[in-house]
Amino acid sequence: MSLPEYQSVYDNFDPASLEAEILEGSLSDGLNVCTEICDKWADDPQRVALYYEKADGGSGKLTFAELKEKSARFANYLASRGIGKGDRVAALLPRSPELLIVIAGALRAGAVYQPLFTAFGPGAIEYRFERASTKLVVTDPVNYPKLTEVKDCAPVVCVSAAEVSGDIPDFEKTLAEQSGQFEPVLIKGGDPFLQMFTSGTVGKSKGVAVPAKALLAFYVYMKYAIDLRDDDVFWNVADPGWAYGLYYAVVGPLLMGHATHFNPGAFTPETTYDMIRKYKITNLAAAPTAYRLLKANDHVLPEGENLGLRVASSAGEPLNPEVVNWIERRHFCPVKDHYGQTETGMTCCNFHGLDHPVRQGSMGYSSPGHKVVALMKRMKLWAKVRSASWQWM
Repeated sequence: MSLPEYQSVYDNFDPASLEAEILEGSLSDGLNVCTEICDKWADDPQRVALYYEKADGGSGKLTFAELKEKSARFANYLASRGIGKGDRVAALLPRSPELLIVIAGALRAGAVYQPLFTAFGPGAIEYRFERASTKLVVTDPVNYPKLTEVKDCAPVVCVSAAEVSGDIPDFEKTLAEQSGQFEPVLIKGGDPFLQMFTSGTVGKSKGVAVPAKALLAFYVYMKYAIDLRDDDVFWNVADPGWAYGLYYAVVGPLLMGHATHFNPGAFTPETTYDMIRKYKITNLAAAPTAYRLLKANDHVLPEGENLGLRVASSAGEPLNPEVVNWIERRHFCPVKDHYGQTETGMTCCNFHGLDHPVRQGSMGYSSPGHKVVALMKRMKLWAKVRSASWQWM
C-alpha cells in the first residue's frame, strides 16, 4: 500500500480541518471528551472498547455501550458529591475495567482525570493530591493501605471495599445505585481534561494540565506515527499511570473508536508473547526497556515463529540500532522510534503511516502541527519544541 508523503502532509496540515473531521463537539463552542472517546461509538452494542486480562486469571471485555452506561453512573455519583467541571478525580488502580470507567466517568462529568501510578508510595500520592486539590480517589484493596498514610487524603471509593477496614464506599455498589443516564458536561478547547505530573527527572514532579484541544495531537500521533488501522489489533504496553500509557493506550485509540488492551500483570517475555498470541496483536507499542528485555531473553521466542505483528513503536528513550535489527529479524516487522514529553505529547517521530527516509538511531521528523528545532547554546545542544501539541490554537 502506498503511503502519503510526509512533507506533503506536514506542509498542508490544518488543525481546523482536522477538528471538523474527527470531533463531534467544538473546541470553541464546547465538547465533552467522554462523548468523543466513547459515546459516538456506542450505537453499535457489539463494538468493544477494552479487552482485559484479570490479575487472578481469566479475561473479559467492555463494549463502548457498556462503558457509556457505567461512566454515566460514575458521573452521577460525582455530581451527588458536588464534583464537576474542573475538579480533579484520581484513580490508584491497576490496568482494569474499573480504571477505564473512572476515566470516562470523570470526563463525562466535565471533571479532570488525574492518574496515579500504582508503584507510588504515600509521599508521592500526598504531594500530587496537595498540588491538584484532588476531590476524590478510586482505589482497590491492594493499593488502599497507601492512602491511609496520606495526610489530608481525598475521599476514597474502593473496588471490593468489603476487603478493607473502615466505612469506605464500594465502587460496584455505588455505581449500581446511580442512574445510567447522565448528560455530558461541555468544556472548551482550552479547559483541562487530564491532570498530569511530570516524571520528576529534574527536581520535583511538576503539574501539567492538559487541555481538550490536545485531542487533535493525540489523533495525529495515532494516525500517522502508530499508523493505527481499522483492522489492527492494538496493544500499548505502557501503564496509564503515566503520560504515554494514558494518552496513547487509552485516549488515543478510543478517540478513533478502536479497542485497547489491558494486562495488569508484570511485564515478562513470557506474558508478553502470551498476550500477543492470545489476542493476535498486530500493532504494538512499548518502551525501549521492554524491547531490550525481549531481546535479552531471545530464547523464549521459538526460532522462526511469526507472532503476526505488522508494526511496532517505541517511545520513552532512544531505541538503539541493535534492538531495531533484532525486532526486524525475530518479529518480521519494522519498529520505529518516537519522541515526546508529558508536557507536549509526541512531537518528533519516525512515522509508520507516512513515507519518508528513516535513519536508525534518529528520533525522526516533526509531527504535523509542530515545529521541532535543535538550538546551539553555550556549546550544548538543546532540543526545543515550538508550537507544542496543546498550543496549536
